[in-house]
Amino acid sequence: MKKLCYPMILIVIFLTGCSNQSMPNVPAPDQVKSYGTTAVNTPQWKKTADAIVADGLQYLGTEYVYGTERFNDKAFDCSSYVQFLYGKQGIKLGYNAREQAVEGKEIPFLNLRKGDIMFFSDEDFPNEVGLNKVRHVGIYMGDGKILHTYEPGIGVVISNIHKDEKEGEYWYQHYLFARRVIPG
Repeated sequence: MKKLCYPMILIVIFLTGCSNQSMPNVPAPDQVKSYGTTAVNTPQWKKTADAIVADGLQYLGTEYVYGTERFNDKAFDCSSYVQFLYGKQGIKLGYNAREQAVEGKEIPFLNLRKGDIMFFSDEDFPNEVGLNKVRHVGIYMGDGKILHTYEPGIGVVISNIHKDEKEGEYWYQHYLFARRVIPG
């Protein structure tokens, strides 16, 4: 028993001696800042893009009607859908896809980010030139996906730019350009 007490006394003395010394490079508890769980500052453009996409997803399956009434959420054509969603975020866009195709600034395909609007030609109008080639508009969601509406019976849908399950490579082959209309 005496053999165990001696080492225990040394340990107690050692620990007691250490507790009175301050440890280098370790702040006292009252000097430690609390960082909590607040999120990193998200840029405003991303908040806007996230809101547009989230709002747009609520309309999945909504009927497609070419030339539908504007600012109506019962049916959309491609440009009214885009105009409606961006308008809810205070971004005014033109009436049709060709008018929307001159808004904001052009963005290279490799620099697309969520919230950019994408423009497409149509195989039924192969001889069009300039802005007349623009026949469709959709919203880039990120990850190679487009949120848009384009045909009766399909309505609002998410498509892949490449290898879309319904349209194959159509969207990639008919892609014209993209515009960034969300400031920032």
